[in-house]
Amino acid sequence: MTDKNIFEMSAYEKRLKSFKKWPFSSDTGMSKEKMAAAGFYFTGSKKEPDLAKCFVCLKELDGWEEDDDPWDEHKKHAPYCQFIQLNKSEDTMTFQDMYDLEMHRQCNMITKILKKKLEEFKKQAEATREVLQSLV
Repeated sequence: MTDKNIFEMSAYEKRLKSFKKWPFSSDTGMSKEKMAAAGFYFTGSKKEPDLAKCFVCLKELDGWEEDDDPWDEHKKHAPYCQFIQLNKSEDTMTFQDMYDLEMHRQCNMITKILKKKLEEFKKQAEATREVLQSLV
């Protein structure tokens, strides 16, 4: 799942469908239904088979255990998440709730991109600084 397609993950059904290779069965606390209801969609791979990401705060979590509760883990690791703070199931959300979540999701995405670009800039600036200092 690429970040380009993240907007699709605002729908529970889309998130649920992303858990095709989820390593936990539905009779555990870690069912794909519970994960999707808690705002997560599957982003795992062979290297990280239980990696999931929130569609709003973009927090990625892995290392899940069968008795974990997705809502509790989401609250513990991302208490700032607007989806968690809203604390509503999607079938009870208003249009305004969904609009606000989308606004926060976009702000979170932009912040993530800008942080990455800033880190890249800092690395390039340091490399340039070293080159310039070697010339002195």
